[in-house]
Amino acid sequence: MPSMKATPYVLFLLLSACCLPIAAQRRLVAIDVDASVPVVGASVMTNGGTFTTDSVGRFAVPDTCRLIFVTHMNYENRIVNLSEVRDTVFLISKELNLREVVVFGTGPTDEKIRKLNESLRIPPKDAQMLKANPNQGMNVLGLLKAVIPKKWFRNSKEEQRKRLEKTLEEY
Repeated sequence: MPSMKATPYVLFLLLSACCLPIAAQRRLVAIDVDASVPVVGASVMTNGGTFTTDSVGRFAVPDTCRLIFVTHMNYENRIVNLSEVRDTVFLISKELNLREVVVFGTGPTDEKIRKLNESLRIPPKDAQMLKANPNQGMNVLGLLKAVIPKKWFRNSKEEQRKRLEKTLEEY
């Protein structure tokens, strides 16, 4: 039977052995720099292994590592020196880094393209008929204007101008 004096020492060694792995880890969190929300599912690679951030962006790395490599498909890859970071690793979204695209062009110069565009163009009469909305009722005058040639209609502006001139002459 072991002596009672050795039992506290054994108990102390067992407790310290259980607590050592917890104390030898550094806890960090990955945060989106613009939205200030945790980044879920980011891979964190160290010399001690690969870890994944949890549902609130937290992860733990061994105290022995000095550099970590953080990757996520929606964020820029980042190498972080742990001596420069307290407890937060900020990640930059890839969507913010889209480059601007400017397109310059000229009109179609090819004769075939010009003919194709002309053949696809809708005649004005058909366009007016397509504009008519049957749900709002039928505009018979608008339909007549689309069907009857313009020369058959009286030009109301021309008539107004003539009447105004006549009135001014008589005045």
